[in-house]
Amino acid sequence: MPIDADRAKSFLRSLSPEQIEEGNRRDHAEHERQVSKFHKAYAEGCCYLCDEPFDQMRTSRPCTHWLLRRCRFKTTDFLSITKWYDYHNVAAFLRWCANEESMLRNINDLESERSERKIISYTVKWKNIDWTFDCTENDMRGHGTGPSSHPHYHFQMRIDGRQFINFNKFHVPLSDRDLFNLSLRDEPKVHHSFGAAGSGMQEAVSVDPELVLEHTEPTKSQDEAAYHFSTMIEATDAPLSGDEIHDIFEEAKRTNKSFAFVAKKRLQGRARIQTVISPMDSIPDIASRTERKPR
Repeated sequence: MPIDADRAKSFLRSLSPEQIEEGNRRDHAEHERQVSKFHKAYAEGCCYLCDEPFDQMRTSRPCTHWLLRRCRFKTTDFLSITKWYDYHNVAAFLRWCANEESMLRNINDLESERSERKIISYTVKWKNIDWTFDCTENDMRGHGTGPSSHPHYHFQMRIDGRQFINFNKFHVPLSDRDLFNLSLRDEPKVHHSFGAAGSGMQEAVSVDPELVLEHTEPTKSQDEAAYHFSTMIEATDAPLSGDEIHDIFEEAKRTNKSFAFVAKKRLQGRARIQTVISPMDSIPDIASRTERKPR
């Protein structure tokens, strides 16, 4: 039966604040349970879904960990995974793995870099592998004949920058759950995400800038950073001495805080401080896919 988005939205809007809070509480508890299980298994080099080591592959039990390519996974094995796991399952697992390596910055899901035609468009990086998920309105409706006539998404995988799975190789079916979740993407009462463990750069740039300044810790390597800070200081009364600026740098280093945060605290009322927070250039680029025009 086709997904009735209007009916689903009407149902959600009829829920009381208490019902919504209870539903969120249950979802959060289940998410935390799964993430805890994932962390424990990942630390042991195992998959929390099938309990197999990452370098093992049982053909009778396809699993998302094959996509880490620590086993003898071949391009032709991909669809066997998607028969067991839908888009949200596959994407959540890969995003969680990416954030085990480096939080936030390994997932470029910035809305500012996504075409307006795309429902899904982001790239996930883990070690030497890049995965990209892509889906347009046209894909979600289905178009043409054959596999593309059903609601689907596209998937690309690169290993050391080399082709492994191309976008045009498969039209990966979207499950009923996928379609339900995607149909509610613009519903104000619904905030769909992959949880904190699966957050990407869009979540990073959506955080209150004041909280970013206060809680971000400097890093010696730009390859590990999620944010880039650019700070301008304009004295409002007496000029600021070089010694005072040096002291601010030293305090920031000693307390492991950003220069911008310490400067704002120490120069309050004496200077105008403006900090521009932007994503680092080193985050992965979103791989582009040219959409075929519907016939």
